Amino acid sequence: MDNFADRLLAATLDKGNPCIVGLDPRINEMPLFVNPGKSVAAERDEAAYYSIMAFHKCVIDTAASLVPGVKLQSAFFEQYGLGGMHAFYDTMRYARNAGLIVIADAKRGDIGSTAAAYASAFLGETEINGDTWSTIDADCLTVSPYLGIDSLMPFVDECAARGRGIFVLAKTSNKGSADIQDLRLESGERVYERVAAMINVLSEQAVGKEGYSSIGAVVGATFPEEARKLRELMPKSILLVPGYGTQGGTAENAALCFDKNGTGAVVSASRSITYDFESRSVSETRCMSEIRRRTEAMITDINAAISYSRGTQPEYAED
Repeated sequence: MDNFADRLLAATLDKGNPCIVGLDPRINEMPLFVNPGKSVAAERDEAAYYSIMAFHKCVIDTAASLVPGVKLQSAFFEQYGLGGMHAFYDTMRYARNAGLIVIADAKRGDIGSTAAAYASAFLGETEINGDTWSTIDADCLTVSPYLGIDSLMPFVDECAARGRGIFVLAKTSNKGSADIQDLRLESGERVYERVAAMINVLSEQAVGKEGYSSIGAVVGATFPEEARKLRELMPKSILLVPGYGTQGGTAENAALCFDKNGTGAVVSASRSITYDFESRSVSETRCMSEIRRRTEAMITDINAAISYSRGTQPEYAED
């Protein structure tokens, strides 16, 4: 299978932007047209599944022609029990059938056989009595590095074996990330810099034809100076950049995560694209139109910031 980094970069080139739409189901904030009501789905699991899938189909149908991929935050699905987890699987399949790269944002991390089980579940295959199949089957997974490099190896192995990718947490977008990630070690480096060095070593094992590795890193758009430094410390890793939009990260901050050619990163936004409509009574047509407008605005904003940081003008400047 093709190297994940090559596939992701090809998708960003095809769509003309590096923007990722996040899917974080919040049923109580979704438009009312996706709410089946008790008369349609009396069981809680069925009702949750119906609402999540109806809304995500609207988002994916709108965004598929605009962006290279989507990011599913597993916790928001898990909170709705079996119905939510069923929707997690089916949303992923629906997105992949729409031609999108699918990132599972689950931040998994453990040691030994447990890490191997996580890697098999999200990126690999499961085997029972000689029958082998893919279960979650994500293109990429976010993982935590804080149990050490050995805890990452099962995920790295699946990347090599099946053309999948991982984004390792390096400098996250939340304010509290400084509590641990910014601590200074005896060597003088910060914890996030040590993590970046570890990621950089691993990245050498999965470099594709385009010069980037399937072993990437999560770097928040809310910390511009750290982002600039981490771009230098991990020259072969694609950076997944959360924090744009609702969390306060700007396009200019996000642009610091890209290389001199304007590539090597993808920027995700969730709530600012898919929620906070003028009313939950918004129609399906109006909802899809607003999601398109917001997605196009993000694309314009991010592309302009990348062009400006490179000292060039965006191609759409005269439109």
